[in-house]
Amino acid sequence: MRRISMVAFALVALSACESKAPAPAAATAPSSGPEYHQVLDVKQVMSWILDPSSDVIWGAVGSITTEEGTKELVPETDEQWTAIRDAAAIVAESGNLLLMPGRARDQGDWTKHSHELIRTAQEAIAAAEAKDKDSLFTAGGDIYLVCTACHQQYALDLKKVD
Repeated sequence: MRRISMVAFALVALSACESKAPAPAAATAPSSGPEYHQVLDVKQVMSWILDPSSDVIWGAVGSITTEEGTKELVPETDEQWTAIRDAAAIVAESGNLLLMPGRARDQGDWTKHSHELIRTAQEAIAAAEAKDKDSLFTAGGDIYLVCTACHQQYALDLKKVD
């Protein structure tokens, strides 16, 4: 009898350790990835994130001619080059922000322009890391061309957000 009770006890103990299927988790994220919350609309992304960062790149190299003469604009310190690199990274990531559902206007030219923004901003990142003023100037011009092409197609009524 003692042997039967020991076997019965062992079976009860083992059954208590048996893994049960976990309860289904509450659906808190879309099946395509983690949940995110868009805070800004397209105009705000442009005005508050993309424009100020692009201005850093566009103002970093070039020349200004006045009555007093021509002044060359060139970053001179590591901190200035870092600020330009950081601004270029923001421009690149802004291209991804513009591709998000709720912001992307279509899967055609909007997507093409956004990818070109990312690519040209990556060129600006590389130029800033190399401290190459000529490459940075070229990348800044390329970013400008991408922005202009997109604005001509999609932002005819775009008004600046304060």
